[in-house]
Amino acid sequence: MANHITQIRGKNLYVELLGGEDLPALLYIHGGPGGVGSADFVEYQGKRLSEHFRIVAVDQRGVWRSEALQDDEDIAIEDLIYDYEEIRNLLGISNWSVIAHSFGGYVASLYVEMFPTSINCLVFEGPSFTFSLSERSLVTAVAAELKKIGNDDLSEYYLKTLREESDYKKVNDIMNKAFNDLGDDGPVFWYGDDKKVIHRMIGVSSETLDFWRKSNHTRSKLMKDWSMYDSILSRISTVDKPSLLIKGVHDPITCEEQINGYREKFRDSSMEIFYESGHFVRIEEPDAYADVVKRFIFKSQKSLLS
Repeated sequence: MANHITQIRGKNLYVELLGGEDLPALLYIHGGPGGVGSADFVEYQGKRLSEHFRIVAVDQRGVWRSEALQDDEDIAIEDLIYDYEEIRNLLGISNWSVIAHSFGGYVASLYVEMFPTSINCLVFEGPSFTFSLSERSLVTAVAAELKKIGNDDLSEYYLKTLREESDYKKVNDIMNKAFNDLGDDGPVFWYGDDKKVIHRMIGVSSETLDFWRKSNHTRSKLMKDWSMYDSILSRISTVDKPSLLIKGVHDPITCEEQINGYREKFRDSSMEIFYESGHFVRIEEPDAYADVVKRFIFKSQKSLLS
């Protein structure tokens, strides 16, 4: 397989390979849906982790540097998983460890259910296992930010509206309006002063604007499936694979209810809290993140061999 653009199941996907072929394989599943694909992971963790692992970083079908989806083209989460399996087989990898961020945590949970022998262990970074819970948590976080900037009435309005609303479709509308009123989502997702890291990394050009349109188009297609708002943890069997949940203490995405559900479903689970991070631990605390990931995967591989 050539590095970068590779045809997978009839679509050109961006596949980046880092690290020696003799190293343990590590798949990165990015979040979104959509966004900048695997670009930020490679930028901040590629060099650090490729010294120890053979990294496979993919821009999902229809996302960022991968081929766009046509208007009449359907896509489901299962398509992403079948793509990963095709890539694994093409590379001749018998099984691999998985790092999954945000929405990627939902994908990885379904992946280990569908193809359990393909995965050695899982690292979840700021995962969302239940979109409806994550979005309720995000509304609460936005309300807190509105209060910080002195908009107490609007903050209380959103908290009151959230308390009175249980329909996840309406909560989705509430969340979108809340972010619009806040005007800047940076304070919700980032802890440090620099809240424009990814935007600065990718820059602004006609190419990146096209990439954004492509990713947003794919996101809208995937998000039409409201079943994603049901907990993936209720859809899968109990998982015995070693797993680690990485959480930035300031990240609202992985709320307490989801953490409890994760611990119940993933039997061999552990958790690592990062105190100077929001939703992007790999960027805000890159060295500590790499060390934790490396130690966990090596420990898991050792236990699997014993």
